[in-house]
Amino acid sequence: MLSGFPRISVVEQVYHSPDVFTKVQLHNPDIILLDFNMPRINGMEIAARLLAVYPKIKILVLSMYKELRHIDEFKKLGVNGYLLKTAMVTEVVKAIEAVHEGLSWFEIKTSGEANNNHSEDYFLKTFRLTAREIDVLRLIREGFDSQQISDKLYISFTTVGTHRKNICTKLNLNGKNELLRFAIENDI
Repeated sequence: MLSGFPRISVVEQVYHSPDVFTKVQLHNPDIILLDFNMPRINGMEIAARLLAVYPKIKILVLSMYKELRHIDEFKKLGVNGYLLKTAMVTEVVKAIEAVHEGLSWFEIKTSGEANNNHSEDYFLKTFRLTAREIDVLRLIREGFDSQQISDKLYISFTTVGTHRKNICTKLNLNGKNELLRFAIENDI
């Protein structure tokens, strides 16, 4: 996602939350782009732990949640910014540059969008879908194939297949056509 921007150098991508701490110690990055919904340890706890040990580190959170309570909780922790996962790459770059220059980035439109948040929470609770599985469902609905989803989410092709299989199991669906129909019918 960020490889086409010469002012930004990605030193590591971490997929398992416990690895964040060792990778930060190893690379000492200027900015951490942190997913709110990481497996095992969520982004809020990771941010709190990192800021306790590295108080000058800059953290920009990526999330699917637009709710003010989440944004406010991260602000109280001392993170430098909060972006939605639906943000365009250009907005992510602007946010990174602003945070790098010592500014904060919390430009999230929350008014009138509360129904989407409750809808996401409904799926998370009712169907026990993970945030990443919801991301995969959204991209399926948008017409992306597994390789495109892999590229867009920066996960392996095999991981996309695993997410598809897990979604089908959790929702009792058979195949890509039923996945697509479910995503459309439920406005994911």
